[in-house]
Amino acid sequence: MKKMLALAVISGSAVIGAAAFAKSPDEFFSRFDKDGDGKVAVAEIGSHHEGRLAEADADGDGFISRDELTAMHDARKAEHQAKRFPDANNDGVVDRREHEDAARDRFAELDANGDGLISKDEMPGRHQRRSH
Repeated sequence: MKKMLALAVISGSAVIGAAAFAKSPDEFFSRFDKDGDGKVAVAEIGSHHEGRLAEADADGDGFISRDELTAMHDARKAEHQAKRFPDANNDGVVDRREHEDAARDRFAELDANGDGLISKDEMPGRHQRRSH
């Protein structure tokens, strides 16, 4: 029973993570591209988003273009889809082994200190979210 509960928690957190990044590049640009030049300075994003979005600056020029943001968004979306549907052998179905392997991988990601336990501090969503 505990294994089933752990698998459900791990699977559910992957789905929640996907929903948290559901905003489109257009929504991002309408919010942050104040001068409408098609670029957003990484420094203007603020520390809350800077670390996460700095990786989108593929050419390292200090700005995120719409194409760079779209590429990052698509990569994250594919990553979340793979977590929700972990079809490792690409046969169109997820068998028990694929599901359990994915759950073990997710558990290992969450277990930041590698002690075999997930504390409240290691759970996703533990940071207070800002209201918009």
